[in-house]
Amino acid sequence: MSAGAQAHGLWVAQRAGQWAAVYGEGAEDEAYSPAAIEQVDARTALGGVARWHGEVSAWQWRFMPDEPVARLALRLDAGTWREMRDGRWLAEGEAGAAAEVRQTWRLLRYASAVLNPLPAAPAPLGLPLELVPAKNPLALRKGDSLPLRLLLRGQPQAQAKVIGDFLNDDRAEPLRTDAAGWVVVKLGSNGLNVIQASYAEACPTASCTTDRIAHSTTLSFAVPRRPD
Repeated sequence: MSAGAQAHGLWVAQRAGQWAAVYGEGAEDEAYSPAAIEQVDARTALGGVARWHGEVSAWQWRFMPDEPVARLALRLDAGTWREMRDGRWLAEGEAGAAAEVRQTWRLLRYASAVLNPLPAAPAPLGLPLELVPAKNPLALRKGDSLPLRLLLRGQPQAQAKVIGDFLNDDRAEPLRTDAAGWVVVKLGSNGLNVIQASYAEACPTASCTTDRIAHSTTLSFAVPRRPD
C-alpha cells in the first residue's frame, strides 16, 4: 500500500466458491496478512452464534461455515501509517524523515455481509463503525433503494461519507449521512454489491499511539439479476 492506503477497504466476496475477506480499493484486490483479521462474528438467520472455521488460501483469509450462516462481520487492523507532507503514506518501518510527517494514522477496517436471506431487518452486529440496512438487502434488485444507518460505536454518525458502489464506482461523489445517521443508496450492481462508509477522528483515548484513526466499513451482499 502507498498513497491510496487511506482509501482501502475490507469486504466479503466469493473466491472459487468460498467466502473470502478481500482488501483493496474498487476492483483492485491487494495482498494482506491474514493474521490481521482480528475479529470474526458469524450469525444464523435468527441471530444465534454460528459455528465456523477459517482457512488461508492465496494470501487471503477464507471463511468456512460449519452450519448455515446468514451474516458475517470482520475486523482488520491495517496498521499505523505516516502521512507525509509530499502526499506519500508510509507504513510503520518504512524510511521517512520525522520532520516531513504531517500526521500519523491508525487504519481500522470493518466488513459486514449478508450471506443468506433474513426473516426481518437485521440488527447491528456491534462493529465499531457499521452500516446497518433497514431491510433485507437480498430481497432487492439492481436499481432498488436501500436505506441504511451508520453507527459509530453504536451511535448514529452524521455527515460521514458513503460510497454506494465501492467496487465499480469508488471515485463517485460520496453521499453523506444525515443528522440521524441515515443514508439511502441505490443499488448499482447485479450480483455483488459493496457499500462503503468512512469516518476519520482524532484519537479518542489517552492510550492512542497515533494522531488520528481512519475507520472504513462495508456492507456486502449479492442480489439476483432482474429478469430480461
